[in-house]
Order: sequence, then C-alpha cells, then structure tokens
Amino acid sequence: MSLNGRKMHHFIFSPLPLWGNVLHPSSNIVLLRYTILGHLRAPSILAARLVKEHDNLIVSIITSPSYFKNAEAEILSEFGEVPDTTRRRVRLFSIYKSDTDNVFTHIRLLFQTYSVAYQTLLDAKPITCAATGMIFEAAPRPSALFLDVYASPLMQITRALSGTTVPVIALCAIHVSFILHLYGPQSMGGEGDLASRIEAEAARRGQPVSSELGDEVFYHTEGKVTKVPGLPPMYDWEYFPQKLSPTPNVSDFLKLAYQGLASCDAAFSFSAYDLEKDSIDAMRSWFSEEWNKKLYTVGPLFASNPTTYGMVSDSNNSSSDIEAFLDKSLKERGKNSLVLISFGSLFWPIVQEYIEEVIDALIEKGFTFIVSYAPQFAKISQDLIDKVQAAETGLICKWIPQKFILNHPATGWFVTHAGQSGVMEALDSGTPMICWPFEFDQPCASAHLSENLNVAFDLIQIRTGEKGMKPLYRNGLKAEGTREAVGIEIRKILDECRGPRGEELRRNAQAIKTRFADCWKVDGVSRKDFNSFLEKYKIDLS
Repeated sequence: MSLNGRKMHHFIFSPLPLWGNVLHPSSNIVLLRYTILGHLRAPSILAARLVKEHDNLIVSIITSPSYFKNAEAEILSEFGEVPDTTRRRVRLFSIYKSDTDNVFTHIRLLFQTYSVAYQTLLDAKPITCAATGMIFEAAPRPSALFLDVYASPLMQITRALSGTTVPVIALCAIHVSFILHLYGPQSMGGEGDLASRIEAEAARRGQPVSSELGDEVFYHTEGKVTKVPGLPPMYDWEYFPQKLSPTPNVSDFLKLAYQGLASCDAAFSFSAYDLEKDSIDAMRSWFSEEWNKKLYTVGPLFASNPTTYGMVSDSNNSSSDIEAFLDKSLKERGKNSLVLISFGSLFWPIVQEYIEEVIDALIEKGFTFIVSYAPQFAKISQDLIDKVQAAETGLICKWIPQKFILNHPATGWFVTHAGQSGVMEALDSGTPMICWPFEFDQPCASAHLSENLNVAFDLIQIRTGEKGMKPLYRNGLKAEGTREAVGIEIRKILDECRGPRGEELRRNAQAIKTRFADCWKVDGVSRKDFNSFLEKYKIDLS
C-alpha cells in the first residue's frame, strides 16, 4: 500500500483494558497498554499527532469498550479541525465485548482475544470492532507495535506470530525513577528482577513460589537506604507511605514489567527529560549496557488544540458549574487563589478526618477550592458537604475536567497523589503542588518534586501505618498519626503558599512549563527522540 509513491505505515497502540491500539498508513505501528484514565491520554494524543502530521500513517488503537469515549475525546482534542480523511486514519476499536468495570476481567479478555486480532492485523486484513460491529478496512502490515510494559505476555504472543519482523515498543506510563527503583540494577539502587527475587526467597525457605510469597517479598522493608539516580536517598519504607489494604497478587502483575523491559525491542517513556533528567539518563545507561536497547522519552503529551473539557461528565456537577465557579473565584479572589484537590481515579485518603481537616483549613484560611472524589470507594460525609455549601467557597465533585481546571488562571495549587499523569498536567500548566502520596511511583515523585525540583510541598503528617509513620531519611521527620498534626502542617503550608516560599515554587513550576512547551517543537528534545526512533527502525514518515 502506498500514497503518491510513498509507503504507508501502520502503528498499533494498545494500553491494557483501559486503553487501545493505534495504526499507521505507511508504518503499521501497534500500541497495546494496560491503562487507567490517567494512562490513556498520552498514547491517544501521540497517535492523533502523528496521523495529523504524516499522511502516510495509520494508527490502530485497541481499547476497552468502557473507554471509547475517553479515547475519542483525547484524540479529537489533539486533532482540532482536520479533514475526515485524517480522522479515519486513527482507528479505535475493541477486540472483545464486556460491560464489566472489573479491570482484571478486561485484562483476561484482552489476553484471550489478542492473538487472533493481532494475526488479522499482521495479515493486513479487515478487522471488526467486537463492541460496535464496525468493520475497518485492511491496513498495511504493522510497522511497529506499542504495548504497555506490563503486557509482557502479549509480547510473547507477538513474537510467536511475527518474530522480530515487527518491532515491539514497551510503553512506560510511570515515573522513570520508580522503574529504576523497582526493576533497575543494584548499582543504581534498584531491586532488579522481582520474579527472580521471589524464586530465590522460595528456594531459601524450601517452599513453592506463590502469589502470597511474591506479595510478601514486594512489601518487605528493613530500613535499607536506597540511592536511585534522580532521587534523594530514601529508606525502603518510604515507598509505602500509607496503610492501604494490600493489593492481592500485586506481585504477579508488577513482575510482568521486568519481563516487558527484557522482551521489548525499545521503550517509550511518557515522562519528560526536563522532569527526570538524571533518572532518564540512568535508565538509558542501564538499557544500553544490559540489553543493548534504546529508551526514547516522548513526553509531555498534551493536546495541541485542547477543548474546554475533553469529555462529558457523568456527575451531577456539570462542566458549566465548574467553569462558573472558577470564573467567580478569579473575579472575587484573583489569580492563583484556588486549590484543586484530586487523587486520580484509584486513590482516596484512608483516614477520612485527615481530608476533612485539610478542607477545614482551606475554609479557615479563605481559599476557594474544588475537591474531586472519583474513586468508587471514596466517601464524603454529608456533614462535610453541608459545611462546604455553607461556606460557599468550595465545590465537591465526582468528576472534574482536571486539565482545564489546572489551566484556569484562578487555580494556584494542586493537592495531588503525585501520579505521573497529574504531575505532568500540573507542570504543563505551571501549577505548583502539595503532594499526598499513596504508593507505587508516587512517594519517589513527591520526594523529587519537593527536594530536587522545588515545585511542591511534600505532606508528612497525612502518612499512615507502620511504614508510613517511620522517619524520612532526608530530614528525619515522621507522622504523628493525629488530626491535630495534620491541621498544623497544612495550615503552615497554606500560609507559605501565599508567601515567598510559595512564590519560589511557582516560579520553578512556570520555568518547567516553558521548557515543556519546547519539547515537541522541531528541535525539541522529545521530537528529536521520536525521530531517532523512526530512523532506528527505518520508518519513513516524510
């Protein structure tokens, strides 16, 4: 297949059951990823951007039926006004049917149906969306396949079907420093191959490998000091700042990433070089020395033509109510007067009175604020709702247009769990943060943002549990485990937000915003990295 004598390419993108595939006319690239809402944006925008810029590219996005609207919104926000012929070159479809909200059911169905779907795309045949029945015309054989780093079982299926003829790129939608910590070599403060560690512990105990043993190995701490490039030194217990219910079989999932890193041909990080320079340099060195592979950094990825909201809300708080509240805050309180509180789609404070104390402090200090409680298990007491309504300075919502709020001139601070997507959004908007980490990559991001980049406050007193209440290596501070201590800390921080310290953090965040804006320009660092990938695999999109 060709266009005016030029080869058409096809890329396939697919995040895990909460994301999909992208195809390319001249280069057939496939992306497959495990994703949550925050992980959906970057691949969608990258797919749309590439198709918009290159008329010889088709992208197929394999996604969960539950996230069609989310993916479509991100794609359209990047497209802006483009011809229908361009839009049709991003093909969004599901390879299975399901109406469940259970992530692991989606993952299981994806794994079960992937081989047949990939073979269909590999054979350049038409493919039918299992959810809508829509038939997509044949596209060229894929030029590249992009799979989530945790989708290593799918990498094995891919190798069995196409060998090394289609490059497999691992998508990394978590902070690079955490990848180094959890999977990197010991020389870089890393834990190495989790599966091998579990097997070694099973052998030491003389018992079989099990999910329970794997989880025990993952959650084990002993006060060891870790020194990961790009992070301040940290005790191992600092990576578990909250007393969360252990995620059953979490090790079975986490150990897949090391296999993904080892099995892929190269990796794409959705982080930004200006955010994690030292960690990215270290991961590149590790990749090159251990596997002779390349790491390409392609973030940040935000829409070139962002819409006001991106997607329709399903909550009682309409988008127009949120915009009106922001405009009112700007008019009555001025720029940078509002605090946004959002912990993403998976996390919510374990101790309810801690979030109540923070909201009490915001009301007392005269801040306007918006609180998002997106997780299904998140609870807001009626007493707190009544208090906020009586104060008339806050808005509590089940759903929010987060990037729109962060971009609004009224917004001055972002209370966040410090996941990669939220951090990137905040810095792309030049908004400093107040970090409330829970687990996984969030504690290391909070330390980096507060200690190295100086764009955030890192909350200490909100930490819970045996590990969370132990001291931090960098300053010896530790949580006292009381609402009173939380109140003292947050009020001190809110005062600093309005003083010289807050101004310093804002200047630093604004400086990163400026650098982020250059990343995808012609000579930008992310643009150059992506072009280097095309050159490496001889994919000509010119």
